[in-house]
Amino acid sequence: MTACCVDASIVVKWAVKGEPHRKKAHALLKDAGVNSIILIAPPIIVSESDSAIRKRVFDGKMAIDEAHKAYAILDAAPLRIVETPGLRQRAREIAEQFNQRFVYDATYAALAELQGCEFWTADKAFFDAVKVSLPFVKYLPDYK
Repeated sequence: MTACCVDASIVVKWAVKGEPHRKKAHALLKDAGVNSIILIAPPIIVSESDSAIRKRVFDGKMAIDEAHKAYAILDAAPLRIVETPGLRQRAREIAEQFNQRFVYDATYAALAELQGCEFWTADKAFFDAVKVSLPFVKYLPDYK
């Protein structure tokens, strides 16, 4: 089966109404199911996506009952958490190569590279930094 790596910027759109490019994120999710594509992510996605929702509650942009519904959607999402040998090391290399402040985004890219699949993100800054050298990194607004 084919795999596709997604990051928290994508999965949060599955669960939070009003997110930019939410329809494209749902299309990616639907197409993965139809085409038997396994959606994968590194373990950091759990805390990263939960933190994105929690931040909305903390900032007063989301009610707690909405957050609970969003968490339930994330908990039910067809997402396989994958840890693979060399992931942390490769993520550090990517972060260093592209002068990234944090290793988060590079971890998703490293997983996709090590698994030989595409990595979809809605993070324009990261995409712009790596798109020439890492053509397997794709930007959600470009999704069909």
